[in-house]
Amino acid sequence: MFKLKNREFSVTVDVSNLPCGLNGALYFVGMEETGNMGNGNNAGAKYGTGYCDAQCPHDVKFIDGQGNTLDWKTDPSSPNSGNGKWGSCCAELDIWEANSVSNAFTLHPCKTPVQYKCTTPEECGDSPDHRYDPAGLCDKDGCDFNSYRAGVTDFFGEGKTVDTTSPFQVIT
Repeated sequence: MFKLKNREFSVTVDVSNLPCGLNGALYFVGMEETGNMGNGNNAGAKYGTGYCDAQCPHDVKFIDGQGNTLDWKTDPSSPNSGNGKWGSCCAELDIWEANSVSNAFTLHPCKTPVQYKCTTPEECGDSPDHRYDPAGLCDKDGCDFNSYRAGVTDFFGEGKTVDTTSPFQVIT
C-alpha cells in the first residue's frame, strides 16, 4: 500500500518511442488492500484479484469473490480475454499519462469510496448511451490538466522544456 499523504515519489520514464495514439500511465486506484480476499476469494491481490478503476472494467474475471461469467463474451482475437456482465468500479488518480507528444494528470472520482461491483449498464456507465447517466458511479472522463490545452504549448514534447526524446524523471 502506498501512503501518499505528505510524501513524494519519482519515476523515470522514456516515451521517446511512444508515438501519438499510444499511452503510458502511472495511476492509483481505490482497490481494497487485500484484493477482496475472503468472501469466497482465496486468491487476493497477490494473484491479481480485486482490481478496479473508474472505467468500471468488465474484463475483470473475479469481482467480490465471484466469477464474472454471467453474459461472458470472449474476445475473438484472444481466447483469454473478454467481458462479463459486471464491472469493477473505484476511484482512480492518474498521476501521469503520456506519450512523446502529450501528457495529462487526471482525477476520476466515484460515488462509492471503495471497490464496487456495478451490475447495470446505467451504474457501470456502459456505452455512449450510459456514459453520463445520472445513475453512473464514476466519472470516466475525469477532470484533467494538460499544459498544452492550458496554453503552454512549449512545455512537453520533442525539443520542448520537458524534452521527450530522452528519459526524464516525473516527481510528485
